[in-house]
Amino acid sequence: MNITIRQTVPEEAEILATIQKAAFKPLWEAYHDEGNPYLRGAEDILCRFNEKNRYFTILCDDEIVGGILYRVSGKRSPWDILADGEYYLARVYVKPELQGRGIARTAIRLCEKEFPDAVAFYVDFPEDLEKNRRCYESVGYHDTGKRICMEGAPSLAMFEKRIEKD
Repeated sequence: MNITIRQTVPEEAEILATIQKAAFKPLWEAYHDEGNPYLRGAEDILCRFNEKNRYFTILCDDEIVGGILYRVSGKRSPWDILADGEYYLARVYVKPELQGRGIARTAIRLCEKEFPDAVAFYVDFPEDLEKNRRCYESVGYHDTGKRICMEGAPSLAMFEKRIEKD
């Protein structure tokens, strides 16, 4: 299995939207959270192509298998703004039939190399999702102890990864 990433191009939006919908469907069924990417389509992916975001396509043996979105400026939580060198992992998804094989973990590591000025990475996810916790911890994220609790949405655990500079 050869995992690679590349900057997403507009022509990939439809296939990524299909994969995103399939990947986030179980979360939609569990939480019915209006912010769930399951409810978003190709137009949502296309509108993320701007100065505040970087979107990557995940490939396995040259086949598109998922996407990963980083926010590079703006908010990382309802009360925190990203500073220089801080990046928010807003979304990562892989085809359901390929989940659990380390693809997301490898893609995260590859994407982090795209941000050589990074001092910190942030991510949040429903705190009861153990597989997400294991994935993020395996690439160096740590639980901050903070939670995002908003009406109509699951409680989100906030994790961070600090980058030590030589």
